[in-house]
Amino acid sequence: MSIGGGTKFFTRSKCLFQDGSTVVASSGTASADRCLDRNPVSYWRSVGSTDATTEELEITFAAAQTFDRLFVMDHNWKGFNAKYWNGSTYVDFTSVSGLSGSQASVTETAFSADTSYYEFAEVTATKIRFQITTTQVVDAQKYAAQVIVCKELGTLVGYPDIKDTEVSRNLRTEKMLSGRFLTFKSDSFQKVTLEFKDYPASLSADIDLIFSLQDMEETFLIWICGGRSGSQYFRKQMRGYRLKDVIPVQLIEELKPIYSKNVYTNSVNFSAKFQESVD
Repeated sequence: MSIGGGTKFFTRSKCLFQDGSTVVASSGTASADRCLDRNPVSYWRSVGSTDATTEELEITFAAAQTFDRLFVMDHNWKGFNAKYWNGSTYVDFTSVSGLSGSQASVTETAFSADTSYYEFAEVTATKIRFQITTTQVVDAQKYAAQVIVCKELGTLVGYPDIKDTEVSRNLRTEKMLSGRFLTFKSDSFQKVTLEFKDYPASLSADIDLIFSLQDMEETFLIWICGGRSGSQYFRKQMRGYRLKDVIPVQLIEELKPIYSKNVYTNSVNFSAKFQESVD
């Protein structure tokens, strides 16, 4: 079955370089660590590769990790596979669903999107390995911005209003003697508010999910599009709603739930405000 549901939430990546994970690349070793950072505009890139070259990325976690979801963000891979170390050899993930539906393993031969996502039966492992054979443009250097290994925290069944979405460069200006302005821009960051307005009690799992996120001390990931892409869902898939927009966030304001008309058997109203965060 294909990926379903609405906005998804995940744990922070379990293979971050800052947490002690390491990566060994068959080429482009100087940039390999960049696929384990949280910067969406830094990349691992192969060196001297063609479609006749199989490149490998082997990621070793700081300690054994339990996970059931895998992203490869902003890449140009056409043919590739991913496996995990079972203690003695690399083996395939099982019960796999990708963006296009169920598949036997994390193996692609004609992938054409810029971001990969897979759901699979939970595993515990100390490392994973990618083998990349071909690129979407023949003989291009192979690249990837981020690899994210995580567990899903939950998927919204309903569709709250998405409000106050902001993709900011933190603009600052300084007036010069000429009367003109000098503008400074930082790396972009994002904000989004999910408005649960007259939200039915029948979707109580969504409400419980948001409150569980409030209880989390560390950052978590939000994926607004939830794996949906293309013209059947978006006339224009804007920044913040793309497959590659998997953002580490925290709730930045308290949740303030009330019942409609203060009748406890009515629907629920509250806002959840998320902002891109680091930890």
